[in-house]
Amino acid sequence: MGPPTTPERPSLAALRLWYDTVGHCHPPALIAAATSFGADRLVLGTDFPYEDGEVFERAVSYIEDSGLPADEISGILDTNAAALLGLSGS
Repeated sequence: MGPPTTPERPSLAALRLWYDTVGHCHPPALIAAATSFGADRLVLGTDFPYEDGEVFERAVSYIEDSGLPADEISGILDTNAAALLGLSGS
């Protein structure tokens, strides 16, 4: 039995998905995700309530300190989730 027939390549389908930033504060993984899928497909992820305190805060600060452009950081931390939820015009 071979692979299932799909209407498009999985690499193209992956570009329609959304991804969270839980990467255990590893900027190279965040940058790779932004490069591979587009920063506009990334939303903040924190693993809350399992993480708290400094670890929870680091889930945000590592994005701010990642070296990504400011507009991409703003999208990841704010506007991308609004777009995902259909709240962009609100």
